[in-house]
Amino acid sequence: MTDQAASDWSCAHTLAAMVAQQHLLIGAMTADGTLVPVPPALRLPAERVLLAPPDMRTVLDLIVPADASAAIADFERALATGYATGASRLRSDPGVVRPHVVLDARELHGVLLTGFDLSAGGPLAVAVRPDVALSAGRRPRTATVRKDAFANFTAIDERTTRMLGWTPEDLVGTRALDLVHPDDQQRAVSAWLELLSRRDSERVRLRHRGSDGSWVWLELENSYQPADDPAQAVVTTQMTDISDEMAAQEQARRQAQLLHRVAEALPVGILQLDTELRVVYANSRLGTILGVPAVTGHAELSAALEPADRAAVAAVLEAVLAAGDDAVAGTEMELTVRHAGTGAARVCSVTVTALSDREGAPGVLLCVSDVTEHARMREELTAQATYDALTGAHNRASTMVVLARTLREEHGRPAAAVFLDLDHLKSVNDLLGHRAGDELLVVAADRIRSALRHGDVLGRLGGDEFLVVSRDVGSRAAALALATRVRDALVGPVQLTDGAAELSASLGVACSEPGMDAVELTRRADQAMYASKQDRRAEPVLFG
Repeated sequence: MTDQAASDWSCAHTLAAMVAQQHLLIGAMTADGTLVPVPPALRLPAERVLLAPPDMRTVLDLIVPADASAAIADFERALATGYATGASRLRSDPGVVRPHVVLDARELHGVLLTGFDLSAGGPLAVAVRPDVALSAGRRPRTATVRKDAFANFTAIDERTTRMLGWTPEDLVGTRALDLVHPDDQQRAVSAWLELLSRRDSERVRLRHRGSDGSWVWLELENSYQPADDPAQAVVTTQMTDISDEMAAQEQARRQAQLLHRVAEALPVGILQLDTELRVVYANSRLGTILGVPAVTGHAELSAALEPADRAAVAAVLEAVLAAGDDAVAGTEMELTVRHAGTGAARVCSVTVTALSDREGAPGVLLCVSDVTEHARMREELTAQATYDALTGAHNRASTMVVLARTLREEHGRPAAAVFLDLDHLKSVNDLLGHRAGDELLVVAADRIRSALRHGDVLGRLGGDEFLVVSRDVGSRAAALALATRVRDALVGPVQLTDGAAELSASLGVACSEPGMDAVELTRRADQAMYASKQDRRAEPVLFG
């Protein structure tokens, strides 16, 4: 028995043993692991066939991820030796370890076969003759045929038979076009006519039908051998199996298509620019954010930005391109984008990531997210955490933060704190109601603000107490003069919705000293205010 015959016998015998095991679920796959339909010639009942899903997933999609590495090793061993066994857990039943077998049956059926043992435990019992090596013959990668000027087969070598399964009796005298996939026939005819016209050589890639009905990608190099009578010319065709290459290209195409669909489905605008800031890719979401039908150039994004933001983006892009790697990747900016259609201003978060040669396309990637609602909510939360809802003054916590920051930054020029306690607020609440009391607080805050300098901060500490924070007052006299201006602006009658009231307050002033903190300065101003209240003349009192 020749090696090839022994190999064929071993493959056929092992396959027969697999088919005979009623508890074995059998599936078919290509050399890259993609699931394909089981050859009908196996005549398996439907309940024993591992159906190929519509999306042509791989066998690994059926196995729990933790077992994928071992399954790949079994698959590679089958490609190398023709046969391999192992065990794995299926995603449909991850609690059970299932023995499996992988058989390279491409010589007989053009596919690899895998079987999963669905019985309750026990190793796979595939009987194989011990004196025959388990090595299913691999399909040759090259073969040679001859054709006449009319593209009819005149001779084929034995490698052609092993490659496609056709014998000389099957092919000699038949048209080569009959083996070509219908979708490739027009290209095949054009290449043949070009060959006859140039009388040289011509390369073309076409799918050819094997004897089992499967399709094999072949690269044909047709070499024209002239004769006195053109009708007697001979064409020698060197055929190279490129199935693996084409499968890899198809897989890459599918992955690219998947990435495209994912990019189009994302709620984020995506813009890929090359090193010259030319658009490589922009998804439709980006056009929606900018208000343009499609983004064809960097200009659409620039036109939508405010001048200051435009300069910031240009600086970041320049830095990314200058770095040439991921050194400045992930730069995030929050920009104002003006919608081209409505003119509405939207707040967008833009992330700029560097692309290098490792990604195959040096340049930059921009991800643009419309965060207008998030920004609005953030501003509202910031306002709630910073300002008193009734008067618009800073609340107690933020006032103390401002005062502490002012003291840290005074740089030798003292800051001042003016503590105010409104008179008679309780009486207004008791006589006219709390609505009138709230109105009085609002009027008081407005009058105090009218007397402040630019940069001074008004805070409401609670109830009827206010605190003015003033930086760089220059002197104690200037601080007292500020408090006097506040008193003069504040004091006077107020007409409220439910009646009239008189506004007045007790005021205490304190100036900072080196090393003093916010709590101490506030305490001193508070003490001075109590001195003013005891004096009962509504005159500001300066601490110390």
